[in-house]
Amino acid sequence: MVVVVLAASAGWRWWHNRAPFGPGALSLQSSLEVVGFTESREALGEPVYYAPSLEPKVQLVLGRVSWRRPPEPLDGSLIVVLIDKRANRLPGVIEVRQNRSRIPGYPDPAAVGSSWIQNEIAQRYPWLSGMADRKTGEDTWLIGGSVVWVDDQEGSPLTFAARFPQAQADSGTQTAGSGEPVAISDLLLAVVCIGSDDQIYWAHRLQG
Repeated sequence: MVVVVLAASAGWRWWHNRAPFGPGALSLQSSLEVVGFTESREALGEPVYYAPSLEPKVQLVLGRVSWRRPPEPLDGSLIVVLIDKRANRLPGVIEVRQNRSRIPGYPDPAAVGSSWIQNEIAQRYPWLSGMADRKTGEDTWLIGGSVVWVDDQEGSPLTFAARFPQAQADSGTQTAGSGEPVAISDLLLAVVCIGSDDQIYWAHRLQG
């Protein structure tokens, strides 16, 4: 009886953690480009949040991710991850818009936020280590930062913008990732698929 129970438990875990589909089924496509204030407004319908006085001092990177309708509904989320490889960190400010109208009384189909699951993802996929919280002292941690959560897989494409500081004329000593101009080659863009119980199904590198 014990053997039967153990076998049934192992079988359920296998089924529960099995990805309903792989990244190839979505035909994922993406693009990244450095844009200005006006272009970000046109793409998102509103400007990326920051004080207008900072406009000459910041860079905006506009990203788009599109996918084909999943072969079966996903009871979970897609997570869009953008990492600045120079500092191996997530951008501090991201705005997002999905190609689907918000339904009154329901959560936004795509949202910006962070979760403990980012640490689990970074542990499983070391190339996504920039998602994880970072220890800064004996009992202090720096939260990894925000990613884009997509719960509605019908609303392709997804458009987002991230803000980066731009180097000043006299800032020759600034470190990469905190002040120098960002190039598209400095960025890593990926999609992670998770289940409703935080099962990590797969991670797929789109760029970088």
